[in-house]
Amino acid sequence: MANGLTPARTGYRPRVNPHTYGKYVFVDVLIIGGGNAGLSAAGRLLRRGVTGVAVIEPHRVHTYRPQLSYVGAGQSSMNSAERTQRSVTPRGCTWIADSAVSVDTATRTVRCASGVSFRYRDLVLGPGLVPDTKALPGIFEALESPTVASNYLDRAEQTWKLVQSMPIRGRAVFTVPRAPVSCTGTTIKPLFLAADHWRRTRRLPGVDITLVIDRAALLPSADLTTELLRHLDDLGVQVLHRTRVSKLNPDESTITVTGDEGCTTLPYDMLHLVPRFRGPRWVHDSGLTGDDPHGLVDIDPHTFRHRTHPNVWAAGDGATVDTDPSGGALRKQISILVDNLLAARRNEAVSRYDGYTVAPIATDARRLIVGEFDRSGSLASSLPSLIDPLKPRRTAWAFDRYVLPRIYWNLLLNGHL
Repeated sequence: MANGLTPARTGYRPRVNPHTYGKYVFVDVLIIGGGNAGLSAAGRLLRRGVTGVAVIEPHRVHTYRPQLSYVGAGQSSMNSAERTQRSVTPRGCTWIADSAVSVDTATRTVRCASGVSFRYRDLVLGPGLVPDTKALPGIFEALESPTVASNYLDRAEQTWKLVQSMPIRGRAVFTVPRAPVSCTGTTIKPLFLAADHWRRTRRLPGVDITLVIDRAALLPSADLTTELLRHLDDLGVQVLHRTRVSKLNPDESTITVTGDEGCTTLPYDMLHLVPRFRGPRWVHDSGLTGDDPHGLVDIDPHTFRHRTHPNVWAAGDGATVDTDPSGGALRKQISILVDNLLAARRNEAVSRYDGYTVAPIATDARRLIVGEFDRSGSLASSLPSLIDPLKPRRTAWAFDRYVLPRIYWNLLLNGHL
């Protein structure tokens, strides 16, 4: 092949022929991150005629993360939320089973943990987020505790175990971190789904529920936030705004939180922890973050092009998209990113992203608010104008629970949508 790679749907780790390719392997479009963003970008590029596409992704199992909320509520299994990375990589795309460790934008090269380096014409970054262990030490140690779980950190099955075992007068704490986080709305989905189970099993009222929110408002949309706070009030949830988790004490089953009124210790029988996140360190060390304090790729949020390096593109949780990240938003972001990457190659005008996002939030076991809004926080419902966009609906829940996973596996990752 002209780019030195074999397009195959396998975990292929390329070997370099130093006589032909020197110390590098060349790839037309190199993508870092084989999640939703990376694979859907690869699929779209291939469908648009770009043949030399490769994705760097170390994990061999791909997870449909929105489904983890339902795993944590006992409505789904981990098996149904996972596929092998090989099976979901678009046909014609090379999967490089490796980890990126640095980007040199001057030479347009990416170095991997294996020691292999790749040169690119265009680089697409979908690195996602990692827990910010500097901002909150002891995250992974806390997850080893039998009373701590997190749908965000691959402990959704533990979430369901804790929901089921909650004592009648038990104490449950749920956390929402400061930005960035993948889909803020999903952080409170576990609370609503757990509360519905406790209500149906006659433990609510009775269970003491606290929601710790490390931000002034739950969501950028004031209308949606108001509606969700009403539902939380109906459940008797104590909501702590502008309050961060400052210390984890898993041996004592408590957390220390810090807010406007100082520090408080909260005991729990169940903690659903969504910690603070940040971009991977190598993104910052490669000079791709600009002034962003949380290590996000510094892009123009309207075009997804890097502000300094014109051959670097990014979208999703790990980029400065200037809106609340979500899977629903990502579909539109990747469509515009691919259009703009190809337009830039032809010296044509680029398209602009309006900041549309969606925060699907199940308010009980069978009803869901779609929660669509734009960058300004104004509602941007795709429903007919006569339908109340803030009303929880069974049809919205069924679409989120059963239809969207099929769309994701069969259409989205292959660039068909």
